[in-house]
Amino acid sequence: MSAMQWLAAQRLAEARRLLESSDCSIGELVRRSGLGTPANLRAVLRHDAALTPSA
Repeated sequence: MSAMQWLAAQRLAEARRLLESSDCSIGELVRRSGLGTPANLRAVLRHDAALTPSA
């Protein structure tokens, strides 16, 4: 696993944790997880798990 793949996996794991356990906004979630934008979060989740954030 490359360093970039590891970092992407860590960011996704943090985003999932925040989605499941916090009431922060999507904007705050992407800022805290390092994913940048809500659109990037959707793309990453769709690619990794075939899910949208609301699912």
